Amino acid sequence: MNDEELWKGTETVEKELLVRIDDEWFDLSRWRKAHPAGTHWIDLYKNQDATEVMYGFHSDKGMEMMKRLPRAKRAPEGVPEVSQATRNFRKWREELVNDGWFEREWDKELFNVGSWAATITLGIMLAQFTSSLPLQFAAAVTLAIANTIGGWLSHDYTHGRGKFAEFMRPFGYFCGGMSTTWWSDKHNTHHARTNEVGIDEDIATDPALFLWAPDPKNDSPARKYQGIFWPIPMSFLFVLWRFDSFSVAIRRKLWKEVFGLTCHYAFMLSFVSPATFLGALFISGFMTAVITTVTHQGEELFFDGAPDFVEAQYRSTRDAVCNNPFSEWLWGGMQYQLEHHLFPTMPRYKYPALIPQVQQFADDNNLDFRVTGEWELLKMNIDVYKDVATRPAVPGAKASRPETGKADIGSILANAGIGGSTADN
Repeated sequence: MNDEELWKGTETVEKELLVRIDDEWFDLSRWRKAHPAGTHWIDLYKNQDATEVMYGFHSDKGMEMMKRLPRAKRAPEGVPEVSQATRNFRKWREELVNDGWFEREWDKELFNVGSWAATITLGIMLAQFTSSLPLQFAAAVTLAIANTIGGWLSHDYTHGRGKFAEFMRPFGYFCGGMSTTWWSDKHNTHHARTNEVGIDEDIATDPALFLWAPDPKNDSPARKYQGIFWPIPMSFLFVLWRFDSFSVAIRRKLWKEVFGLTCHYAFMLSFVSPATFLGALFISGFMTAVITTVTHQGEELFFDGAPDFVEAQYRSTRDAVCNNPFSEWLWGGMQYQLEHHLFPTMPRYKYPALIPQVQQFADDNNLDFRVTGEWELLKMNIDVYKDVATRPAVPGAKASRPETGKADIGSILANAGIGGSTADN
C-alpha cells in the first residue's frame, strides 16, 4: 500500500476522499484503486461512516489490512455523529462474534448441500422420460426448486467468510449457473444501501414494474396493468441473471468463471432437454423473485439518502413467517431477511435462534421489528403494484437509475443526490 506506482493517478477530482471506520477517519484518495472490489465502494462512502459495511463484507484478513490504510489529517465538516443505536449494534455484533454465532455447523452445511444434490438428481432423472409431458413438467418444477436452492447456496458462499466459504465459492458458477463476481458486486450494494433510490439495483425494476409513480419521461403505458401482469417479469429473473453472469464474466475476462459456467450448461443440457431446462429457469425465476422482493419492496424507500445503517435496515426490511417445513426450506433463510441484512456473513441456520435478540434490540433502541406471514407478505407487495398502477406520473420524480444511463458511481451518486462525483473522469 506504500507503492507510489500503485497510487499513481488514482486521486479523486477533489483530491480528498475521507471515510470513517471505527471512529477514525482515513484518507483513501490515492488508495481507492487498490481496493480489490473496485473504486466504487470507496467513492460511495465519501465523507460517510463505513464501519458496518467494513465488518459486514470483509474477512478478518481484510480487517487486519485496514490498519495499514492512510489516516486523514482532518475530519470533514457536517458529518453526523455515530448514533447510540449504532454503538449498541457494534457492541452486540462483537458479543455475537465472541459467542461463536458466526461459526459453521457441519451437519447443517451437509444438509443444505445434500438436499440440493438430491433435488437436482431427482429432476435430472425425471427429465429422462422425454416422451411423457407430465413427467417433463414434473422435471421442470423439480429442477426449478433445485435452481432456487442452488441460488441460496451460491448466495451463502459469496457472503461467507473463512476457508470453507472460499473453497465452496465456485459452487456459484459450476452448480448455480451464475457468476459470483457479478453477484457480489450487485448484491453487496443492495445490502450496504438497501432501498436507496438510485443506488440499490434491487428496487430498480422499472419499466417492467414500478414501485413509485415515475417522472412522465420514465413512465410506461403498461404501468396501469402491473397489478395483473407482475408474475411475467418476475419469471424472467433467472434468465436475466444468467445472461448478466456470462456477459460480466466474459467482459471482465474472468476465465475461471466462464469455464465453470460453460461446464454447468454443458452438463445440464446433456441430460435435460432445452425446453425443460428453460421451463425450469422461468419457474425458478418466479419463485426466487417472489422470495427476494417481498421482504423489501413494501417497506420504506429512501429518496433523499438513508439514515444510519442499523436504522435503515430495520426500516427497509421485513421478516417472513413460513407456514410449513417445505416452505421454510424453499425460502433458504431469506425469510429471516432482517437478521441476514444485519449480519450477512452469519450462517443462515443461526438466524431463527437470533430472532429474540433482534426483537430485543429493536425494543431497546426504539426501532420497529417487522414480521409478517409469507402469504400476507406477498399480498402486501401485490397491493403496492396495484396502488402505484393507479397513481399519476409525478414530474421530477427521482429515477431508479442514473439519468445518464451510465453505471459509473459518479452518476449514481449524482442521481441519488449525495454530493458531487468522485470519479476519476
